Amino acid sequence: MSNLNSSFSGAVDLSTLANKVVQDQLEQNGVKSDNALKVPAFAIDAEESIIRQIIQISSSVPVVVCFYSPADQDSVELKNKLGRLAVSGDGDWFLAKVDLIAQPALAQAFGVLEPATVAVILAGEPKPLFQGDQPEDDLATFINKLVDVAKSQGMLGKLVIGESMPEQPQLSQAEQDALDAMENGDFSAAVKIYEAELALAPGNELLAERLAQVRLVERTYQGDVEAELNVEPKDYLAAIRKADFYLAIGDSVSAFNLLLDWFSQTQGDERSSVSKHLLELFVVIGKNDPNVISARKLLAARMF
Repeated sequence: MSNLNSSFSGAVDLSTLANKVVQDQLEQNGVKSDNALKVPAFAIDAEESIIRQIIQISSSVPVVVCFYSPADQDSVELKNKLGRLAVSGDGDWFLAKVDLIAQPALAQAFGVLEPATVAVILAGEPKPLFQGDQPEDDLATFINKLVDVAKSQGMLGKLVIGESMPEQPQLSQAEQDALDAMENGDFSAAVKIYEAELALAPGNELLAERLAQVRLVERTYQGDVEAELNVEPKDYLAAIRKADFYLAIGDSVSAFNLLLDWFSQTQGDERSSVSKHLLELFVVIGKNDPNVISARKLLAARMF
């Protein structure tokens, strides 16, 4: 079971990277975030056995997760309101309904203790939304804003009613072993697996990207994000560490700018270490990312 609770407690979120192996495999199989994705319904009862498929849907559209208890009438009413809105949403978002009594593992994974709790998963990343029943009109307004935000961030997928949930992609044994290690929090093991795979295929850019991503998580997943980002670096090593935490929360611009500034301030071996780390962070994001392209140009300009 994936450790989804990290986003709720304020720690570095691991779910996006831990599920990226699966999402990349889906894209290779033609299931991309900008394609119509078949689902059996726009609202379903979520179970632990299909949580990975539900997370895959979140790469196409927002997945709203409603935790309820049959013994709590307010939570049942909230679930029913969201269900009606999901149907009228016409595939712009997806509703996963979680029975706290029947699915305790899912509740634990999200860190949810109370019924009538609502969360969202965007691109594999879970976030809390609100707790308690709400008027249906207010819910509709809130969900519309959520969909608009997702679209503004490039999530342009659409759901259509089909026969089944997205199929679980077939992973290589190494990919599955690495994914299992990440889901168990053993990022050192995942690093070793990808290092071994990359040694066999040194020119494989996808493996290099995956290795850089898992190394980043290994360096940051036990850290106190707020405390780390409040540090004013006094040396290049502290700057490198802070850049890691910027990137771990998705702020690549701040991560790159910090290291570019320190690249300009340092000399010799220290400068080499900063540039080497910056290049590794470029690999984490991917060479085609606009922020990487921009930062790479700035780095080249400062080198000469």
